[in-house]
Amino acid sequence: MKRATILVLLVGLLSACGAGQTTQPTGQTPVSGQTQPTGPTQPSDAGGAGATSLVEAAAKVKDVCTLLPTDLAAKIVVGGTAPESQLFPPLRCRVSNGTSVLEITLAVFDAVDPLVPNESIPGLGAGAYLQTQFIDDSYLKVLLSKEQGALYVEVAGHDKKDHKDDAIAVAKAVLAKLH
Repeated sequence: MKRATILVLLVGLLSACGAGQTTQPTGQTPVSGQTQPTGPTQPSDAGGAGATSLVEAAAKVKDVCTLLPTDLAAKIVVGGTAPESQLFPPLRCRVSNGTSVLEITLAVFDAVDPLVPNESIPGLGAGAYLQTQFIDDSYLKVLLSKEQGALYVEVAGHDKKDHKDDAIAVAKAVLAKLH
């Protein structure tokens, strides 16, 4: 007897909670007494291709080599190979000439914690961190949002030259293509 009473009360409470909260599919006008869906249901231009964020735009990418700025890659890795794709997550694109390497990685579900040690780089994504363990190897992590996702750019010149500016330029070009 107690179970039946509790069940009836729960059903009644659930019905009361859901009363008047029906929604229409996006793009339709609500009928009187109905409410519009909440949250970001309409696409914006902030992520390109109808995406609402860099994370959503990145999630639509099938081959990260399509985002590679080939003009910069040719300058950074002179005489480099054709871009080589890794088509399973995390998506990766690599160009090498046997000595120098440029690699970009798109990891939609990566955590947003910074690299340690790092140099903060302002103006890229939701935050960016550069790590230089060797003078000629720059590793940049750009956050796609404050919640998740990262773009990684590594320039390893093996030439005793600082490649910080190269990594930043590549990241800017990739982000521009995601927008």
